[in-house]
Amino acid sequence: MTLRDDELRSLAEIERSLTATDPDLARRLAELRPLTPGSAAALIAGSLAMHASGIVIALAGARIDSPVTAAIGAALAIGFPALAVWHLWWRRR
Repeated sequence: MTLRDDELRSLAEIERSLTATDPDLARRLAELRPLTPGSAAALIAGSLAMHASGIVIALAGARIDSPVTAAIGAALAIGFPALAVWHLWWRRR
């Protein structure tokens, strides 16, 4: 979707105004990178794979009566997706 010339001029004026009044905000906006579809797909696929692997490891640990293995599997199943969500939140701060 393209913008009309007057809309582009208005956005440029707003950007200049924000940069002049709040340089910290301008710096943070300049550092903000959008999440590309490829990186979002990789993040989702990795999270699902780690979650599934953690569940399999936790079930295997429960089956062989190994609480340490079950705990490692549970940590993988919960920890990696939580880390991915935290990473996304941290990028957008």
